[in-house]
Amino acid sequence: MSTLEAKVRPVGKANALRRMGWIPAVVYGPTMETISIAIERKKLQALFSHITRSSHIDLSISDHADEKDLDVFVKRTQYDSVTDKVLHVDFYHPDTEKPLRLHVPIKVVGESVGVKAGGVLNVLFDTVRVHGMAKDIPSLITLDVSDLDLGEAIRVKDVDLGEVTPLLSPERALVTIVAPRGIEVEEIAAEEELLEEETEGEETAAAEEESEEST
Repeated sequence: MSTLEAKVRPVGKANALRRMGWIPAVVYGPTMETISIAIERKKLQALFSHITRSSHIDLSISDHADEKDLDVFVKRTQYDSVTDKVLHVDFYHPDTEKPLRLHVPIKVVGESVGVKAGGVLNVLFDTVRVHGMAKDIPSLITLDVSDLDLGEAIRVKDVDLGEVTPLLSPERALVTIVAPRGIEVEEIAAEEELLEEETEGEETAAAEEESEEST
């Protein structure tokens, strides 16, 4: 689990905080009141460099002498439309006694035998929405495509998600290896050429047989 430190902030003065190198944020959930917090920009950037949208974060909130630790997820991030810098973050603290629904990102690893043979890797989903207890939700679904050949796929039913349930049909393909149209055309052309050669060979053999029979 990733860790992050924050401090309680007064409502408002968001721009002043940003100028001082802090990012305003809030934490909320079904079992708590919303808390306005501030996080050092450098620490937030370091966190965002390695987490996913379903990563568990241990958020430590200090309020003078008091400190509170919460298990949270990043719910929403607001960016500046020009600079792309983070302006505000919403963190969500789930009810640990109830299941929730969350999108888990997919990461594809390996080079498939089908791709080596000229096929194309087709990633059909970037995430899989799952249902389960917060503690059981993975931060990432890793799909190894090394053994996939042309025409093969990894389907939802092929993925071990532990205690959580995917909210997709078990037969739904997540990634496939497909032959590009150019390869299919070349194969068809090659087959037609071979068929013509075989036909010509058969016609030549038949003509020779007829010639032999007439002599």
